[in-house]
Amino acid sequence: MDACDGCSVMDKSFKKQMAYLGSVSGRDEDKIGKAGLTPVYADNTVYFEEAKLVLICKKLYQSELQESGFLYQETIDQNYPQHGFHTMYVGKIEKVLVRDDEYLK
Repeated sequence: MDACDGCSVMDKSFKKQMAYLGSVSGRDEDKIGKAGLTPVYADNTVYFEEAKLVLICKKLYQSELQESGFLYQETIDQNYPQHGFHTMYVGKIEKVLVRDDEYLK
């Protein structure tokens, strides 16, 4: 089975929830439920029902970001002050889902 992931694009009204999700660990609580989001399990992945756009991607490559790869120290200082670097993924977009009501705006 291919490794897939759903990238949910939310509108500005979800800014507070997205900030919360980025600052709290899911190991300690149900952060998705606490943020009031509805997970959808489909297309071999999970995404949020509230998303205005979803990109279903096939993961092709992953690598841990390394301090030596950053070109500017300020990027590390501003985004990784504790040096807890993210994992970078390269993927191929397999499917794009758009909410019907997005066309009405």
